[in-house]
Amino acid sequence: MAQEPSSDRLEQYSRILILAGPAKARLYVSPILPEEESLFKTIDALWQNMRRVEPDNDFKEQLHQQLMEEARRDVARQHLGISKEARRSRTPWLASAAALGAAATLAGAFAYWRWSSRQAA
Repeated sequence: MAQEPSSDRLEQYSRILILAGPAKARLYVSPILPEEESLFKTIDALWQNMRRVEPDNDFKEQLHQQLMEEARRDVARQHLGISKEARRSRTPWLASAAALGAAATLAGAFAYWRWSSRQAA
């Protein structure tokens, strides 16, 4: 009976590949199930072709200035006794959006896997 690939296994493989390299990642997933093979090949191809991009110095400086300005505002709010409750109300929406994005990514990977397995048949 064929097993469906675990999204946790794919995610863990990707993390190990990025942090420890292909040899450690292969040890983690050994053996690769036949129905997982195309997904792992796709992850490998992405890892080999995608390159990290370092932000330029202007962006870093601007970000630093914005963060320092926000920190000064926070200190001023604390001294004045102004509560940040109104700003925290956005947090649940952010968490929901992140969860939705993760679900969409997994759905896309699953759809690709299903499509590629049908193409092979």
